Amino acid sequence: MSTQKEKEEVKETAAQPAKKLRRGINNETRATSRLKFDERRDANRTNGLFVGHLDNVEVKWVTIGEEVQGLPQFAGQSIPVLVLTFASNHEDINQRRYVEHRMMPAESNALTIPGGKDAWKVESIFSWMKHVLNVFVLKNRPMTEEEEDALTLPYSDFDEQNQYVPVEPEEVIAGWRTVFENFVNILDNNGKPYYKNDKGGILPIWMKLLRFTKVNKDWQAVVRGKSTFGDLGFTNFVGEGCIELYKQDTAPTLKIDITKESITYKETKKATAPAMPAGAGVVPMGVPMAAAPVAAPTPDFGIPQQEQASQVFDASDLPF
Repeated sequence: MSTQKEKEEVKETAAQPAKKLRRGINNETRATSRLKFDERRDANRTNGLFVGHLDNVEVKWVTIGEEVQGLPQFAGQSIPVLVLTFASNHEDINQRRYVEHRMMPAESNALTIPGGKDAWKVESIFSWMKHVLNVFVLKNRPMTEEEEDALTLPYSDFDEQNQYVPVEPEEVIAGWRTVFENFVNILDNNGKPYYKNDKGGILPIWMKLLRFTKVNKDWQAVVRGKSTFGDLGFTNFVGEGCIELYKQDTAPTLKIDITKESITYKETKKATAPAMPAGAGVVPMGVPMAAAPVAAPTPDFGIPQQEQASQVFDASDLPF
């Protein structure tokens, strides 16, 4: 039986009005924009790599024609964007540096099917996703059949003769949404993310962030947004690797090839504002272009050179 005091407490609680949604200053309020990684203060002096962690993985949505230009197949429609947010390991969150890697759906057409000239627009997305899985989830084990099914596009845009079979844009978008969301769910691991440590804290990794890469003998910025041109970011092609688990007293296998990769600013052939590409991976203004596959002004633009040089990072390239 309830006491008089308990009855009074219940009555008082019931009389309180529902809490309204209001705006103000709280612990989540961000007073300044997020800090960016910088080679002068953040790069490892021995190898030019950066130490940080995968902070968050999520699917966001953008509207083609409003927030994003390009991707004409999806004009006027909202498309999913797979966003990987990486951060430094500073204990003070206000001092952490951040960098995002974004992946957008590739269009479906005769050029993007297997063997097509633009097949890389699809393959580069899957390669990046597989790279992340290898580092955090698989760790040299093969994928299960269930994982493969979850990360396979549910539509087919080519037949047994490898001829293009048209697919409605809505179906293409829905297919990529399924793959992106399944990827996030796998990494989330039922609330115990693979990219966190056993206590739910930071799991350190090496990160290969670059400012410029050499393409056809000319330096080109990795990040090519209007207000972010030349920022440090991840390249669209995994190559020999972009991230690696950090192990104390163990040198990373990741390396910077100074013949075609740089963490410092380089003079580009044309000092003009970058044009927004048409094709997979066009991103909102101000967002790093390196976050998604970039359409090519020439057939081989952005595709890593097949011949890998043995020369690696030289600390003399740093402005320390």
